[in-house]
Amino acid sequence: MKISLFTKTIEELRTQALVIPIYQDSLNDLHEYDKVSEGHIKEAIKDNEFSGKQKQICIIRLKGDIKKIILLGLGKKEEFNLNKAREAIANASVYVRDNNIKEFSLKVFNDTPIYDAAYCCVEAVKLALYQFTNYKTQELNDLKKIEQFTLIGDANNFIEIDTAVKEAIIITNAVNYVRDLQNKPSNIVTPTFLANEAIKLSEKYNIKWTILEKKDMQKLGMGGILAVNRGSDHPPKFIILEYNGGKETICFVGKGVTFDSGGISIKPSQDMDEMKYDMSGGATVLGIMQVASNLKLPYKIIGLIPTTENLPGSSAYKPGDVVRFYNKKTAEIINTDAEGRVILADALAYSRNFNPNILIDFATLTGACVVSLGDLYTGMFTNNDELAQMLQDAGDKTGETVWRMPLNDHYKEYIKSDIADIKNCGPREAGAITAAIFLKEFIECKKWAHLDIAGTAWAKKTNNLINPNGGTGVGVRLAIELLKNLKK
Repeated sequence: MKISLFTKTIEELRTQALVIPIYQDSLNDLHEYDKVSEGHIKEAIKDNEFSGKQKQICIIRLKGDIKKIILLGLGKKEEFNLNKAREAIANASVYVRDNNIKEFSLKVFNDTPIYDAAYCCVEAVKLALYQFTNYKTQELNDLKKIEQFTLIGDANNFIEIDTAVKEAIIITNAVNYVRDLQNKPSNIVTPTFLANEAIKLSEKYNIKWTILEKKDMQKLGMGGILAVNRGSDHPPKFIILEYNGGKETICFVGKGVTFDSGGISIKPSQDMDEMKYDMSGGATVLGIMQVASNLKLPYKIIGLIPTTENLPGSSAYKPGDVVRFYNKKTAEIINTDAEGRVILADALAYSRNFNPNILIDFATLTGACVVSLGDLYTGMFTNNDELAQMLQDAGDKTGETVWRMPLNDHYKEYIKSDIADIKNCGPREAGAITAAIFLKEFIECKKWAHLDIAGTAWAKKTNNLINPNGGTGVGVRLAIELLKNLKK
């Protein structure tokens, strides 16, 4: 989809459809467009065909250079926020596409800082119109898609709008790249595939890369990754990416289990196909690194991705085994399906080599987090109140909301082992918390956050048009908003 910016008068616009966002209490502000519509907008409002309610759509057909005007309700101005704007614009974008309109224009909404408004418009359109069709071979001619999108803004704000459009394109491209990785099947996305993808990405965006192979992990004593990998024919990889844009170091760690059967503690067969998404955290880190280089962010940013499959092969690790990690701590394996924390332990311990100022991990870690928060919030566990507030603010701004969960050391009692330092799984109660407590054993950074994205990494049967069914690319927008705010 091509994206362009239009800053001339509305009389000069030529488009198949013009989408005009309007507040419920600002219906009288449509005089300029009513003239172009030859009074049809005024008639639609008078006849109660359009009231401006949130996400309401009213289509008006014309005969001039603007073929259709689509009125889009933003609700009451006093209740308006960027999340509601994204929802409404996503709704209009999908409506336009599904009505087989190939090209449309959108007026930037008012009463919001112009950068935020323009950014939000492009972001909503790009995310809502994402489709994954890589493996479709039939009825391709029936697939509907938008070929051209034009954002309409004021020429007096050209620089701010143009900057917003360019940055929104960069970030949403990265989100959709992550979605593509998530949605590909696990017979394609193996640990080797992810490592090769990291190399291609690094060479494209001038990022230093290192791939630790199995023999390297054996020398370093990364017993967690090696243990989980034992049941798979595909060798593990430890991906290290380094973007050098400044002195302050931020490290992102992503869980990269390319398929999780549960291992010996095998999962039920229903919905097991979704376990291809267990590498979502790793994919998110790749997306973050891509944006960091593209936007030339002024930090040293490290990306660490431990990646493997978790399968019940004849050599698979077993309940009762004891694993020794990179930092020499040991853990008794109670449940082989609690493998994410086992591979993350090595990666988080390894992060100390970079002495990060901030350390954040993304992981589809626990079903317990889904039970607690559903698919609306990412579970946030952190040892730092300032970082917690910054992540919450970034989540509220981007719509990738987080909810702080307890990280009280009292919960360590739940994962005490009789034969090792800790065990990888506690009782059923507080499952998401005990997983985070396990990870905390491998943390030396004073500003660390663990983000459990098990409920937010992919969507199914969703009414949230910003995140069509499949991988959501969650975490990229959140992390970049956090990094932007660090500069302030």
